[in-house]
Amino acid sequence: MIRELSARYLDPSSAEWSGQLRAMREQLGARPSLLPHHFLETVLPRIGGACVAIVAGEAEDGETPCGYSFLLPRDPKGGGPMYTLRYEQAAGAPALGEEEISGAVAEALPSFQRSLFYRPEGAHVFAPTHIEIEGVDCGRADEGEAEEIRRLQKAIWRCHSEGLYPSDLHCAEGGTGCSLVARVDGALAGFLLGFYSFAPAPVGLPLGGYRQDLQLESQLLAVAPGMRRRRIGRLLKRLQAEQAREMGIDLICWTTDPLLYGNALLNFTRLGAVACEFQRSMYSFRNELNRVAAARLKLTWLVSSRRARMMWEEGKGGSPLEVDGDTQVDVVNRGATEPDFGAAGARIAIEIPADWVELQRRDQMAAQAWRDVTSQLLEHYLGVRPGQYILTGTGSFGSRRYLIGDRVDSRLLDELLAPAE
Repeated sequence: MIRELSARYLDPSSAEWSGQLRAMREQLGARPSLLPHHFLETVLPRIGGACVAIVAGEAEDGETPCGYSFLLPRDPKGGGPMYTLRYEQAAGAPALGEEEISGAVAEALPSFQRSLFYRPEGAHVFAPTHIEIEGVDCGRADEGEAEEIRRLQKAIWRCHSEGLYPSDLHCAEGGTGCSLVARVDGALAGFLLGFYSFAPAPVGLPLGGYRQDLQLESQLLAVAPGMRRRRIGRLLKRLQAEQAREMGIDLICWTTDPLLYGNALLNFTRLGAVACEFQRSMYSFRNELNRVAAARLKLTWLVSSRRARMMWEEGKGGSPLEVDGDTQVDVVNRGATEPDFGAAGARIAIEIPADWVELQRRDQMAAQAWRDVTSQLLEHYLGVRPGQYILTGTGSFGSRRYLIGDRVDSRLLDELLAPAE
């Protein structure tokens, strides 16, 4: 007979964290409702969530694993942090009631007491919406589109099924921070998935006056093949920004590979996001778009700032800077060679591949060389202290492509952080 339920917090700062997640996945088995390993390992702790093992003590056999609770931030609507308690029952484990599980989690983690219980394998309600933006039908997904999102993700990243996000994340009651699709002629043209976040503000940015206790972590943006020159990504981000502001959220963050020029063009030049943080190896996975170490920039998008709103709301995003002959720009590398760590001008240009995905496919040694040099430069130059650089735009010179960084001073910070009137 089961004697007592208890919850054991899995600490992401522990050296055992990654191994614990693998053991958890073995206990739960392959199931489409399970969140991807890379999300649990890296993103869940970053957004202020938690993973908790639920165990039962038995008189004869000691502890029995029952399942795992994944606590995802959701809109608190006042009253302090609120979470979705997403419970996955282990195969062959005794069935437990909602109150039993929630009570065990609350006892082990008092700061997570405000939670809504959720079983991902249950029946769910989908509430599709239709908002026309520049001739494209955008909004929340219906049940069929939620399944199609998984298929599109697999087609683009060519990842194993364990790397796919569950389709139930797009349902009405799951509490996900952002779930949007774009439709062209009734067909799925792209999707955008994000989560609420209780993460600290970007390191060092003086964000006084902006809400920081609740943010959006924009996790996955994809556009269907054949739709990539129809502004689908920009339209989805625009709707995301509009909905965030309606919820009182000022700050949207996400990560991106610094060597994907198309992403940089959208993020910096079209939307007005900035980057002052870099991580050399964020994820351990490999897939079609990540054949070498998955370095990432952290993007900060102040959707209530004057600069960003002019770009995403009014469509006044700029054009890539013409690097050739601009004496105000210090080019700090030539391809994967000749890195210059001594630049001190008003603006720097870091060259990146014109087609990073194709380079990885064609020549992984060359791709690794690009990754190594650009990672060194980003680690050296990026930051928010006076004299460091914040990435704010993109540049070009013939077939060459660049990330553009502006030197930090009070004038730059005032320009980037000034709120919209």
